[in-house]
Amino acid sequence: MEKMHNAHYFSLSSQGNIYTVTILRLANNTNKLLVASLRREIIYFEYLQGPTGILIPSTKEVSFTYLPKGAEIISMDAFNKSETANDFVIGITIIKNSTDLHALETFLNIYSGWEETKDFNMEVISQNCLNNIELKYIPYQLTHTFLTVWLGDNLLNKEIVFLLSGSDCKIHMYQENKLNHTYKEMEIGEYFPEFLKPPTVVMWMDIYYYSEYSKRLTAFGCECGYMRLCCVNVKISTILYNFSTDFNNTISSVYIYPNERNFKQPTFIKDVYAMEPKENTDPVINLIVTNTLLPPVCFRDILRHGLRRYDALPRLDLTSVLTSTEIANVNFDGSNQIFIGTSNHELIAYEWDGEEWFVSNIRTFASPIFGVKYHDITGDGVKELIVLTMKGIIILQHDISNVNEVLLNKLKTISIPDIKRLTLN
Repeated sequence: MEKMHNAHYFSLSSQGNIYTVTILRLANNTNKLLVASLRREIIYFEYLQGPTGILIPSTKEVSFTYLPKGAEIISMDAFNKSETANDFVIGITIIKNSTDLHALETFLNIYSGWEETKDFNMEVISQNCLNNIELKYIPYQLTHTFLTVWLGDNLLNKEIVFLLSGSDCKIHMYQENKLNHTYKEMEIGEYFPEFLKPPTVVMWMDIYYYSEYSKRLTAFGCECGYMRLCCVNVKISTILYNFSTDFNNTISSVYIYPNERNFKQPTFIKDVYAMEPKENTDPVINLIVTNTLLPPVCFRDILRHGLRRYDALPRLDLTSVLTSTEIANVNFDGSNQIFIGTSNHELIAYEWDGEEWFVSNIRTFASPIFGVKYHDITGDGVKELIVLTMKGIIILQHDISNVNEVLLNKLKTISIPDIKRLTLN
């Protein structure tokens, strides 16, 4: 992180929260940013290529329909239903202001827009509200995941659904009705049995599919500090194992991630240099649990060890609140770093030395941090750190000279033969 510099900053009219920043992944493999503040302001951010080829940051406020004046935005999420076109669905939860706490009105607005080409028009989506669903609870995290239907060993259907946690201590699922293109709440127990009966409000949930979508890991953390980890056989919708623990303080985020990322081998690689495909074995998957007051905890290889094998990350300031988590390989060394945002204006980077986690870098900002994302938003093939603070968004970009140096060293490694291993035979 020390070799990253501030590329851009834009302010918000009011603060957001841990649920109000989302990434739009377009069909042409570029990413756009959507950020909401509590006072109904939604900012669309992208980098545009200028006439001389220089990237120019572009920020504009988008007016979504059915967001009444005075309403407060609580959470937001978005996904692209298509892999070849831009068929986006955006969900926004709001609370209408009222002087009577017993008469608060809450809604889930769902917007959608489809483009025949790979061009993207946010204005079209913002004016096309499919649903204005009145809720009977206060909304919290809005996220999405795959809903899969199996018949024996055959995957019949895979679609994306919204999951929304509420003040009623339940997780609600909203699925699209294909006939009239609207979303409706569906019974969740049949498809996601692991979400039944959380003890208190679910503050954060994360879902990770593996083994070709036949199994999934689900983790969620509650306001009371309770955390549950489940492994589910998706084919028969049965919980294989269920672990839980209690952290005694509010959990701000849970994050499931694999130890290694699997990338598709390029087709131009010659057969003599091609790597043999690995056997279909279960991956090594880890879980990060961020508690607002206690040290973050990394549970390692949860498929084999559950919650038994864990490490506590160093807690630097006992008075700050830990708000957000991101996993990123900013050093380009193949190993993941853990980034924790705090209310003390700090973004803390942790690295693993083979025996324990240590603080490798700390970056200080002007205001508390609510969210951290690591995505390629400039479209140059290199990801950026996107930091949501109380005052606005900061884009941290890699130093281009360092990127070039790392790239050249890697090219030399794979292209220059090892002379010591060469023989006349």
